[in-house]
Amino acid sequence: MPDTPLSSLDSRQQRLLANAQRALEKGNAEYVVTACGEILNDHPGCLPVRRLQRIAQLRQSGKGGWMEKAVSGLTNLPFSLGGKSGGPEKSLARADKILSEDPRSLVGLKLLAEASGEFEWPETVAFALEAIREIEPENRDNLLALGEAWLAADKPDQALTVADALLRLNAVDGEAQSLMRKASIARTTDQGHWDKGGDYRDKLKDESESIALEKQSAPTETNSSNEKTKPPSAGEAEPKVNPLESAQDFVSRYAGDLDGRYRLAQLLFESEQTEAAIAEYQQTQKSPKLRVASLFGMARCFRKRGLIDLAVTQLSTAKSELSGMEELKKEVIYELGCCYESLEKPEEAIAEFKAIYTEDIGFRDVAARINARYASPKTSE
Repeated sequence: MPDTPLSSLDSRQQRLLANAQRALEKGNAEYVVTACGEILNDHPGCLPVRRLQRIAQLRQSGKGGWMEKAVSGLTNLPFSLGGKSGGPEKSLARADKILSEDPRSLVGLKLLAEASGEFEWPETVAFALEAIREIEPENRDNLLALGEAWLAADKPDQALTVADALLRLNAVDGEAQSLMRKASIARTTDQGHWDKGGDYRDKLKDESESIALEKQSAPTETNSSNEKTKPPSAGEAEPKVNPLESAQDFVSRYAGDLDGRYRLAQLLFESEQTEAAIAEYQQTQKSPKLRVASLFGMARCFRKRGLIDLAVTQLSTAKSELSGMEELKKEVIYELGCCYESLEKPEEAIAEFKAIYTEDIGFRDVAARINARYASPKTSE
């Protein structure tokens, strides 16, 4: 069953909710928590009420010190060991108890998500997982679950946002790419009103049809595909997601997303498509946060194509824009030294390798290069 709408509240409960909203504005968080708790006793799946209660709980918890929160976390630990026993009703009651004591409890939030999933309250599931995300923004498992929850709640745009966050963490994460594709298809079905008479999963029989539909909906495609790929039978491996194709599809949908273009450029370079990678890096260097990395990527492409002088220009610019000796700067300087070697400029090359050697003797093979240089009888140093 779906999450409970506000229209399901009776007149008394609606007045109580209105009073709670006014109380929150006046700073009376204790009243809000109590009033919302009374409503949730009858309508635990009413997400607007739960949201209001959480705001009040967070304001209350801000008054407690770190020791109080630490003790609360320890007290809640046993609930994580038996959260699913006794059915979703007991899990939900445990979650509410934990969160009333510590609204930032991961145990309580996970219990809330699990119980809401069993009750088939997809938006409440997403609500709980979003709260976990605020605490652990790079928790991959939670992000994947959150994306699926938004899909179950028919919120493909939110699912796309989550998928993008996952791909920022790892551009070749197959499950994240699959989530991105499913969310893109779901949004397409919403825009085309294909959800009438059943959801998109009923209409897309297998992964191959999903990919065909996504390509069919892209503005650059003009021909439709009626071919169906036979789904894998038992024992057969699922078809692997092609990271490069997924990145290209993403950029075709979100042409202005420079992070997406940067991921595509990296994958193009790895697949030896250096000219196409250069074109993407030229776009991504417009982003201040991606500029130096893009110059470095472009230089690697030039070097691979034998355009060493152009690579030196890009690397010299990148080097001048980096302060300190961070990891990226070491990579830039090392690449620059290699380019000077290719240009048969040993003095310039060894100067670059020395710059790294004095800061990080263990970086790549700079120590061996320096030792070889000084061991050579031809050196004048």
